[in-house]
Amino acid sequence: MTQLSPAEAVRQFDVSKPTLYSDMNDGKLSYTLDDRKRRKLDVAELQRLYDLRKQESEDVNTAVQNSQSPTTSDVSADDMRVQYLEREVEFMKKELENRREEVARWQEAFEKAQETAQKVTLLLEDKTQDGAGESKTEKWENAFKSLEDRIANKEQESEKQMSILKQRANERIKRLRSELEEEKSKTFWQKLFG
Repeated sequence: MTQLSPAEAVRQFDVSKPTLYSDMNDGKLSYTLDDRKRRKLDVAELQRLYDLRKQESEDVNTAVQNSQSPTTSDVSADDMRVQYLEREVEFMKKELENRREEVARWQEAFEKAQETAQKVTLLLEDKTQDGAGESKTEKWENAFKSLEDRIANKEQESEKQMSILKQRANERIKRLRSELEEEKSKTFWQKLFG
């Protein structure tokens, strides 16, 4: 099983390098990796997908060597060279068009990536400023501070109420003790008749 590198495949078969790599990445063309982790392509796979590139330069040389008359051979050799160069020009035009399309695809992908990056940046930016110039962080801090103040005021009020209740309870206890002492100090007849 004969195997070629991608560069050799491009030279021998009628396929451009981007198309070849695209077909490998898409799974249309299988490849193996050698011991240096370089891609190797099976010739049978290449023949299945692509046509062999015609060897125009070899055809021109053999035509020149095999011709009988120098004038006819020069003309036919020139014609073959012109045809070869025209095919090369067509091939280069196709390659140029492929490159332009590839550049356009990359440009579009870049623009999409840039747009996505801008959206992410906008999401990450601090958009907490409101019309009054106070940030959300400051609002929260002020809200927590006022809540702490309210809690402290409630605690003070409850402490005052507790001290008032304690004072009233102590006064009542004193009054009840004094009434109890008065009752204890009364004689039996005073208790009975009042």
